Amino acid sequence: MEHQWEQADQLEPWLGRSFVCDSCGREHRVPLRRVVLERGALAALPMYAQERGLRDLLLVCDRRTVEAAGQALLKLCAEAQLPAQLCVLDDDEHGELAASERAIVQLLLHVSPATQALVAVGAGTLHDIVRFAAHRTGRVFLSVPTAPSVDGFASTGAPLILGGFKQTIPACAPDAIFGDLEVLALAPRPMIAAGFGDMLGKYTSLADWQLGQLLLDEPVCELAAEITRQGLELCIRHIDDIASGTEGGVSKLMEGLLLSGISMLLVGHSRPASGAEHHLSHYWEMQFLQAGRQALLHGAKVGVAAVHMAALYREAAALDAPAVQAAVQQRLASPAWLAPDGEAAAIRAGYGAIASQVLAENADALAPASRAAQLRQLAERLSQRWGDVAAVCRRMPAPEQLAAWLQRVGGATAPEQLGIEPELVEGSLRYAKYVRNRYTILRLREWL
Repeated sequence: MEHQWEQADQLEPWLGRSFVCDSCGREHRVPLRRVVLERGALAALPMYAQERGLRDLLLVCDRRTVEAAGQALLKLCAEAQLPAQLCVLDDDEHGELAASERAIVQLLLHVSPATQALVAVGAGTLHDIVRFAAHRTGRVFLSVPTAPSVDGFASTGAPLILGGFKQTIPACAPDAIFGDLEVLALAPRPMIAAGFGDMLGKYTSLADWQLGQLLLDEPVCELAAEITRQGLELCIRHIDDIASGTEGGVSKLMEGLLLSGISMLLVGHSRPASGAEHHLSHYWEMQFLQAGRQALLHGAKVGVAAVHMAALYREAAALDAPAVQAAVQQRLASPAWLAPDGEAAAIRAGYGAIASQVLAENADALAPASRAAQLRQLAERLSQRWGDVAAVCRRMPAPEQLAAWLQRVGGATAPEQLGIEPELVEGSLRYAKYVRNRYTILRLREWL
């Protein structure tokens, strides 16, 4: 593919393509075939389904999205003589849709042998449920976002709550996405702000990916990183339009969210778009779930968490090499630091009933036979490459700037605005690093 780097700010060049990357040398494949992002995009779905030879669609909604777009889409299918049925998923005890076992089973019971495609008509949570079901049943997956609230519409992973633990299950990307701007602009303002918050988290996720490359030789695809960066910068440039909630504003926000999704499709994982800010969000979500509390919007949590992670980056940027070297040597001199028992105990303390799943996620890092050697190697890298690490830290925007952007779109800027207590914030700064076995600013922080 020619001029890959120059096309990083565009959606169309990547759709349905397979190519060898000029940046990382890997073959990338984007299974997403089509994106229709315009006023009246709902009407394009029946035509696309007929082009693909699909019949017997199951339109999956919740009690809000069936009114926002589900009924209208059902009517459009009928007018096109395309067989379709509605499936309206039930809310949980808090009056919200949850990506849990109950919702998955309800959907699977509605999938008949004749069903050829599952259509997600909703926001992020509903897409995760439908994505998983489509993958497991071998049905085509079509996407109709009703709010520009997350970057996961185009992704292959389905973050689900299974046994109280938030984990991302491999699933499938949609075959096509139909974003009707008239529908998207009518989304509740907090959901628009949440989408912007999800994008703002790319500042910290991209920096975390760079830390993994510098300190652990983690592979990084610069093309995928640049596509994510272009999506983020698009949203920052159009922040006033996004804040106004106009069709033009939500169009730019959706473009940014979809570019982030494309970057994840290229590399086959969420690393370009999900770092410590997402780990905090997931930790808060799991703690709320265990306490029986009502869930918060994903992007709202991510935006607030990004402000906190930006502050940690700025703190690290202020350290010079001698101070880092002294801190590293102090850690290595502690036998408790090199032993895995302390971290296993921390996981049990921080996760309670779901600790076994978290221990399994971190099994490689906690292996007694290799832990000491891994930490010593990491310490050596940290000392040798602190100049490069510090440069990554210095490029992070100030937390005050991130908070100002969030405030501009009407989003929360601090945990207490979301009902997250200081004790939970403090716990997340200690325990959220275990949500995924990935290197982030939270893991760097423990050395400093």
